[in-house]
Amino acid sequence: MYDDLRGLIDDVEKAGMLEKVNGAHWNLEIGTINEIVTETKGKALLFDNIPDYPPGYRVCTNLLQIPVGFRLAFGIPEGQSNLEIVKNFKKKMGTYKPVPPNYVKTGPVMENVMTGDQIDLLKFPAPRWHEKDGGCYIGTGPTIITKDLDEGWINVGCYRVMVHDKKTVANYISPGKHGNLHRQKYWAKGEKAPIVMTFGCEGLLFGLSMMALPFGFGEFEVAGYLRGKPVDVIKGPITGLPIPATAEIAIEGFVPPADKETKQEGPFGEWTGYYASGANPAPVMHVEAVYYRNNPIIYGQPPTKPVTSCWFPVPLHTCPTLWESLELAGLTGIKGVYIHGPGERTFAVISIKQQKPGHAMQVGTTAAALLTGGAMTGKFIVIVDEDIDPSDINDVLWAISTRCDPETSIQIVTGFLDSPLDPSLSPEKRAAKDITMAKVIINACKPWHWKDKFPQLITASKELKSSVMKKWPKAFSHLNIDEYLKIQV
Repeated sequence: MYDDLRGLIDDVEKAGMLEKVNGAHWNLEIGTINEIVTETKGKALLFDNIPDYPPGYRVCTNLLQIPVGFRLAFGIPEGQSNLEIVKNFKKKMGTYKPVPPNYVKTGPVMENVMTGDQIDLLKFPAPRWHEKDGGCYIGTGPTIITKDLDEGWINVGCYRVMVHDKKTVANYISPGKHGNLHRQKYWAKGEKAPIVMTFGCEGLLFGLSMMALPFGFGEFEVAGYLRGKPVDVIKGPITGLPIPATAEIAIEGFVPPADKETKQEGPFGEWTGYYASGANPAPVMHVEAVYYRNNPIIYGQPPTKPVTSCWFPVPLHTCPTLWESLELAGLTGIKGVYIHGPGERTFAVISIKQQKPGHAMQVGTTAAALLTGGAMTGKFIVIVDEDIDPSDINDVLWAISTRCDPETSIQIVTGFLDSPLDPSLSPEKRAAKDITMAKVIINACKPWHWKDKFPQLITASKELKSSVMKKWPKAFSHLNIDEYLKIQV
């Protein structure tokens, strides 16, 4: 694990998975190159010599979306399957003990400071990522730091940031997100909400900013626990909020109540693959200080059409929390949890060892209640038997096609929190500010009352597979034989 973004970039380059691009324009060219590379599962990208900006003012993309960058950032050993990664992360978080950040006097982020009339956000190459975007977004991979007014805990979230002028940005946060709840507590008292935004943070803290951690869990404390040492932070001179000492760029200031001041934000091509929420008034941040490293690197994680992940190769930001929450709710027999679909949040699959009548629907309805906090989260929830790998979408589709009776095994439940980012939200519901949706629960398990009579599988036994793989190992040179046999039922 790393203290800053640069260490991760260096090691990804050493692994042969970084491509440097010189001279691409901030207006659409950077975004288009990134889109093509991510959709074709290419390398991480580091853009330099960007027109209109000094050499060395760089933009990095596709860093945590590639397997090597993701594994390095989270400290994941090679050889683990996707489901094992989720299971091991869940296990690690099961013994979580907070490690508070370490306050230091200064750090690399303070190499350059702008205050007052010096402040100029236009100094940094904020790309216009997609052709129909309403402006330039410095924040597609930001870490945004807020504080709970009543309880005092610090949240680090990832919410998009659009540049308006030298001293002002607009910030969209979906309903229900912790950063939004924090702002509202200040606004309810007529106060400006303090805020810090960073645009180039070390990979683990950024990854945690995208996770569905429980309310009250501080990402700084979780990062310290996972790293085995505290995160170095600087007390913000303006807001008092912690600023990661090794961040590439940090801005500090306040957000006035949304009923007093907003600016137009969007449209922006989001992770759903659509321009769903359009352009709307959004809260603004008035920047009172800018801090940045020499030759700063903006980290960009712009959404593309979700042919591939716009988050991580393995959905650590959603799966372990759901798995843990199901078990904390008293549900037993959970064998695996995985989430597919745009943003790795819309299509949840849970494998169980059936233990009683109604077990599958009990798990499905509980998961529907637990999956909240963003557009289309848990829109489809599928329950499968323990012989189905929930991380293998083909396995899941096979289970739905062969074990689910659509007449009796599909339930639709209405009234769950959604977001304006959901492209299926009707114009009528948008006009009425009815940001709710239905969820579909699919029982794709063998029917409990006659599961013992369900037709047998045609697959070879684990013993037979082991036998032939040991006799003719060259035929299986494309596989890790031990890992393959380990996951066979």
